[in-house]
Amino acid sequence: MNIKQVVQNAIPGWTGRLAAHYISYNANGQVHRDLPYANPNDPKVIAKQLELIQACGFDVVISTWQGPWATACNQNAMAVSALCTAMGLQFALLLDPWCAKLNSQGQATAPSISNLIAALQYSTTQTMLKATSYVPEKYVLDFNTLNPTTLTNLNALTTAIPGVEFLAQNTEFSWIAYPPATITDSVAKNAWATANLQAQNKNAGMKVPGVCMSFNDSGLPLPQGVPTQAAFDASGGVRNWSMSVWLPPAPNRVLGSFGGQFLLQQLAVTPAAAPIIAIITWNDYDEGTALEPKISELLGVNWASL
Repeated sequence: MNIKQVVQNAIPGWTGRLAAHYISYNANGQVHRDLPYANPNDPKVIAKQLELIQACGFDVVISTWQGPWATACNQNAMAVSALCTAMGLQFALLLDPWCAKLNSQGQATAPSISNLIAALQYSTTQTMLKATSYVPEKYVLDFNTLNPTTLTNLNALTTAIPGVEFLAQNTEFSWIAYPPATITDSVAKNAWATANLQAQNKNAGMKVPGVCMSFNDSGLPLPQGVPTQAAFDASGGVRNWSMSVWLPPAPNRVLGSFGGQFLLQQLAVTPAAAPIIAIITWNDYDEGTALEPKISELLGVNWASL
């Protein structure tokens, strides 16, 4: 039984596609936890990732993308898009907040819709959007790039980028949320997160509900703000396990699997009519949701010898 069959068994009547949320920025030189390969953009690594994704029953790869001026991330997304076309997988983009922050010179600015439009109109982006592998609905998921994304902004994007349907976080695609810091019991944290997800999934416009098997983003790299993996390693590789990998004041978010019960609880509140259900995530090692290490261990994949 593969992962898609698990989801089908848990949601009677669901006949949609299973997607894997995939992180395309792991080769950006910043601090990432426990990556098993020296170069996440190595074509052999990407090919093996998609081979494993397909073997697990996934139909769609959703690339978390930081725009054409995040060079390493964009190279990865383009390679994944091309391989999806070759392998018969579908592909989609999820707009990371950096899509709205980086301008055409690669400089960080305040988030702006003009940066987003320029990123989406860029030639290589259009190549991905027009690829035969792109999901037929032309969904582009917007991960709160304009903090918060409003309907007005999404309408402006739709006008500037015709033929694309932009999906807003929490209403048209769902994501596991941070439980309040006042909840300290693990079971209670999972119950709160599941109830929050259920509320998101009840939205009439929900297209891509997301579920995760567990979550653990603790381990802020020290010294705080250390910019690169090389600098982190040189400093001794120390982490603050009480804080999220993202900069404070974000607390760590730890949601246990409880032997698979957490996933089943989420699937129980996932709508059977959803055209796509997305697993969070294939390879986000920083947030502790990566399926990749579990699958590669079970299948005996040695990333160093590819």
